[in-house]
Amino acid sequence: MKLMEKLVTDSSSPFNSEEINGILFSDVKQIVKTKEDLENILLSTKVVFETKEDLLEFFEMLLNYGYKDSAISYFEDMLSKISDYELIEGFNTLLQ
Repeated sequence: MKLMEKLVTDSSSPFNSEEINGILFSDVKQIVKTKEDLENILLSTKVVFETKEDLLEFFEMLLNYGYKDSAISYFEDMLSKISDYELIEGFNTLLQ
């Protein structure tokens, strides 16, 4: 947890912890080496995405580590807030 606290409060980040209240996906990619690492992050903090590509890469990570139901659930929840056809198409491609 100390590492995640450091990442969120790192002054070199363009965001500060009050603004994002989570961990940037770019940092998640550096931390996650196992399914357990990903599970710990998902259970302990919010993941913040800077780009649409980051979001699709996160869904791909979930699918690769066997979290298909979680990926679908997150995606369905996100759909209620946005309607980005490129993102929808990208997610559907990942599911195939």
